[in-house]
Amino acid sequence: MTAKSIKKEQILKTAMQLFAVKGASATSMQEIAALCGISKGSLYLSFKSKEELEHSIYMYCFRMIHDPIQKEELETGRTPREKLCNQIEILLSHVYELREFLQRQFLDLAGRGQTEVPEWVQKNNAALLRWSRDKLEQLYGPEILPYSGELFLLSNGLISSSIKLLFCGGNSVPIPVLAGRLVDWLDMLAAGLLTGQPAPLITAADLEQWADPPGEVQRQSPLQLIKAMKLLLSEADGLQPNDAEDGLESLSILENEILSPDPRKVIIQGMIANLEGYPVLSEELSKLKKQFAPHMKICGLHE
Repeated sequence: MTAKSIKKEQILKTAMQLFAVKGASATSMQEIAALCGISKGSLYLSFKSKEELEHSIYMYCFRMIHDPIQKEELETGRTPREKLCNQIEILLSHVYELREFLQRQFLDLAGRGQTEVPEWVQKNNAALLRWSRDKLEQLYGPEILPYSGELFLLSNGLISSSIKLLFCGGNSVPIPVLAGRLVDWLDMLAAGLLTGQPAPLITAADLEQWADPPGEVQRQSPLQLIKAMKLLLSEADGLQPNDAEDGLESLSILENEILSPDPRKVIIQGMIANLEGYPVLSEELSKLKKQFAPHMKICGLHE
């Protein structure tokens, strides 16, 4: 971490302390600068406006939670259920750590009458939805997918209620135990749906409309395209077993790379080059190439 990034992080932490006490709207840039021990001009060299500072704080909190959850996703020695328990524990622990800041921001936003969802939050909703579907399929098999909307809605409600309980400070249950119980409840809900097999209540289209930013053309994500290509290779006729295995290995490496906290551009380009020799993948691979320009920018890929 560079000296500049360390300085920015110190400013973010200091601003969060003030926002937790006074709220963002009642805190001035001069107050933040004074508590940081720097001039107001120096503060504006790091953040051009208060709005930029606020956005950076929210992204800092997001990464604080997202990065360890993503790291857990890449663990190879645990079952999908163990990973999910650990990921919920990570989420609840960090939200509890940030509770004073978050509570104050909710009050502040309500006081401003702000009701619109920021675009970056909306985009994270879409990523969360795709991740949830994949997680449900890993836990309960493809037969659960028609009910992914209901389970997504119910699990979000359970987690939101647990967070409110933590915010109130009246919960005597340890967070690891609470996380385990939430997954137990999810198991029960999934088992009930798979046993009773009622008609799905929430369609995939309903969820996509909620997740995708208004006006944006719906399209498959890179991870969805990779999954489709794995299926195409597995079912392709005329491929030698070794050729199919090589292609599947390239797809797995590609998938792991874009899921990593710090994806490498050279690895992604190399795996795409490996896949050029499979005509059966040409259509999906073409879509993947078009997708990677914005995806690589979002992920902050490096050489």
